[in-house]
Amino acid sequence: MAAKISPGEDSEQFGEGNYIHIDTMVIEFNRTDANVQIKYHLSPFAQVYMFMFGSKHLEPKIKDIFFDFENIEVRRIGRSSALIHVNDISRHDDEYYLHDSRELGIQPDILTLVYPDRTRQNIEYARATPDIFYV
Repeated sequence: MAAKISPGEDSEQFGEGNYIHIDTMVIEFNRTDANVQIKYHLSPFAQVYMFMFGSKHLEPKIKDIFFDFENIEVRRIGRSSALIHVNDISRHDDEYYLHDSRELGIQPDILTLVYPDRTRQNIEYARATPDIFYV
């Protein structure tokens, strides 16, 4: 039935038990904190569920993506995107900020890291954030 509602969806992209597919994840580092913008699409069933009950029910799944991060705050959840703030994603050491790798609960198609100097690094199908340092 769900395939009849949305014939263009490829059910294999969601995997067993998953109803959300992360297209892009952008982590913008700002000193020890970061803002994370994720863009996703939902399985047809999840789309109907969200339409009926609202996006707040996605919050536990969004938090599951960041299970390895300690201090997250979901600021906004929409039909196809969410904004998350992460406190203490990095630590300050002398003149550098150090970020230790963190595992991701769902692998995004593209992970983009945006450093304070606005340079970007794209990583395809990342299972974790890399170990990095920045000024």
